[in-house]
Amino acid sequence: MSTVATGKPPAPPLAVPRLAPRRRSFLQGALALLLIIAGALTAGYVVQRIGATHDYLAVARPVGAGAEITSADLVIVRVNSALGLRPIPAGQARDVVGKHAVMALVPGTLLTLEQLTDDAIPGPGKQLVGLLLKEDRMPATRVRIGVEAVLVVIPDKITTTAQNTPELVPPRTITARVTDVKPGHTEGETLVNVEVATADAPTVAAMAADDRIALALTGA
Repeated sequence: MSTVATGKPPAPPLAVPRLAPRRRSFLQGALALLLIIAGALTAGYVVQRIGATHDYLAVARPVGAGAEITSADLVIVRVNSALGLRPIPAGQARDVVGKHAVMALVPGTLLTLEQLTDDAIPGPGKQLVGLLLKEDRMPATRVRIGVEAVLVVIPDKITTTAQNTPELVPPRTITARVTDVKPGHTEGETLVNVEVATADAPTVAAMAADDRIALALTGA
């Protein structure tokens, strides 16, 4: 079989347009644009939250537990509103003056409603007594300020019957109200300030010094 030479060069292959890379590039650009917009919105929200400051009341000087709040005890500070706290707005300063501190207030701390009360501490016919209690002399649950409590006087000696068995005699109890709670200097100890009747204050102080006081909550 013979071939005939035509003298013409072979035809070049047909050029087929490739659209896939261009489409991929368009999708990547759109995604990048969306990410930029989302980042700008997030940054704007964060800046807005950080920049949103308000005026609140803070403690200007040391205030003892039970002391009446005066205008000299207050100072206005501007802080970020996104602190997760509930401080008292500066516009309520007139409502704060005349209230009493539930606990000792330290200068520079923001003032909250939980730190104040309308009642004088100690109230009429009452006295404050400090108790340094170990873990086995108080409930495991957190003792909150303002709760009603019962102080149990632990007997000095346990009497026994003729059969040499302990005689169950109800211990003396004294009603009290918790006014302040803070950790003691030694691990496992808690300092609890309680408000008791004036007639009971000497007994509570003496028994507390002898480590013969236990605290129970009334559930009120």
